[in-house]
Amino acid sequence: MTVGTKRPSKTTRGPRSKPASHQNADTTSAWRSLSDQVAQRIADDYVVGGRTPPGELLPSEGELCGIYEVSRGTIRAAIRTLWDHGLISVRNGVGAIVLPRATEVRHGLDRLGSIDTFARETGHNVETGHMRWENVQADAAISRKLQIPVGAPVLQVKRSKIIDGEPSAWIIDTAPLDAVDEQMLRKKFDGSILDVLLSDGQYRIDYADSEVKPCLARGEVKEILAGNEDGLLLFLDTVTVTVEGKPILWGQVWLDPAHFTFAFHRRRFR
Repeated sequence: MTVGTKRPSKTTRGPRSKPASHQNADTTSAWRSLSDQVAQRIADDYVVGGRTPPGELLPSEGELCGIYEVSRGTIRAAIRTLWDHGLISVRNGVGAIVLPRATEVRHGLDRLGSIDTFARETGHNVETGHMRWENVQADAAISRKLQIPVGAPVLQVKRSKIIDGEPSAWIIDTAPLDAVDEQMLRKKFDGSILDVLLSDGQYRIDYADSEVKPCLARGEVKEILAGNEDGLLLFLDTVTVTVEGKPILWGQVWLDPAHFTFAFHRRRFR
């Protein structure tokens, strides 16, 4: 479902005081940009947390600068992130209006992040099921994706994602065991291998190349996800790369299209 714009019944703004959970944005995860950190804080404090109801206005840019102790440019970038995720509508001369929560998870493919992160940022409850950790040897497909020899030892982490009580995704993450610390991954794992790698500076994650295409639900995937009426799913194929240019994670994700919307911000070529 496409997120629409709801006209506010009145132009009242959310509370101006600092939220009780407020902390200086600079102290949060170093791997995320400051504007992304602030966007998450605003979402948690005002949008998802219900501090500002749908149809009402967030505090002004100036007020948010004071609350989160950041520049106006950072606030504008954070507001744009919230807009990209379908959490708010921005009207010139009026302000940022909180929208009703969408029923699907919006995912901006231009930003490197996990399904868990995007689901939580858009106010959805996300759980992990069918969890399996496996040590296997690289086959031809893994060898090609991760640029390692066939037979090299790799870690595979398989699981389902249950969003708002509905099975919504099946994920297989594959990483070379000579490049990752399995014990550390198990210890820090909270639903996403990518989130662990992003949060740990030793892995020096730079970017990911992704492809999205339709596919039919088959095999173990079909046991978890039914797909639409024709049995169609979305398949997201992603290889995450370090700053040294070395592939470190191959992610295969099957998604129920009823629960996901992919958003693209397209810029004019100059």
